[in-house]
Amino acid sequence: MKNFVFFILMCLSFSVSADIVFQDPTYRQLNHALDSKSKEDLLGLSGSQSDKEKYILGLLYLRGSEKFEIKRSCDKAVNLLQESWLSDIVDAGYALAAMYYSGECVDEDIEKSRRLAKETADAGYVLSQRMLGRAYWGREWEKLCSRNMQKAVYWLGKAGEAGDRQSAGNLAYIYKVGDGIEKDERKSFYWQKVSAFAKFSESPGIGFYSLAEYYEKGVGTDVDLVKAYKYYDLSGSAGVDDKQRIAKKMTQEQIDEAIRQSKAWQEEHNIQVGGGFIQRTN
Repeated sequence: MKNFVFFILMCLSFSVSADIVFQDPTYRQLNHALDSKSKEDLLGLSGSQSDKEKYILGLLYLRGSEKFEIKRSCDKAVNLLQESWLSDIVDAGYALAAMYYSGECVDEDIEKSRRLAKETADAGYVLSQRMLGRAYWGREWEKLCSRNMQKAVYWLGKAGEAGDRQSAGNLAYIYKVGDGIEKDERKSFYWQKVSAFAKFSESPGIGFYSLAEYYEKGVGTDVDLVKAYKYYDLSGSAGVDDKQRIAKKMTQEQIDEAIRQSKAWQEEHNIQVGGGFIQRTN
């Protein structure tokens, strides 16, 4: 029965009005939505139930939720997610792709997973784009497709430009070492900057330490010790030893400028980085 329903869904054309509910691979948007919902909202007890709420409810049935007093139910999860996909909720297509890949609550079916991943990636869903990129790279979702670095770079690039920190960071590494493609330090530096300032990141400044190394060593860019010191400082305790090391090559004015830039960034983002003692020259 499940396969029959899926066959019908795949035979229907995907609407141009497809809706991405949570375009956020960190899941912060989803968690925020869950915080604002009640059990009555999700179960439709307080009135009509939206396609978005059906999608969220499908995810909750997939895992179970103590907060909403929902017990795990594969049948309800699959039905709700397939219904959401039929209603053009792109997020549900990705969820189903992951489920068919791993055989969670459905029979494993790599072909169905691949078709859903491609369709939702084409619709602009970042997690699907990352999924295909890493699959073609051969680092994750390996059964989805054969290694193809041209396609890996394409899909990781789509996700990275859309704001996915992980995909941009993957590209920075691929270009830096020349993994399956021609080594290109300038492209590596570009993607490292994209990763460091990505819209979707677990926390601000995750990629700053690596960015500091690029500036210190001149990888794909000119050596800039002020920026290197700044980003080591913004890396917190992880960058303390590195600041002390490069401070020996810097003037007092350069160090002061790096610290000024670091403090300005922290004030702008309302963040205080615990970088420990700041080494200055005598």
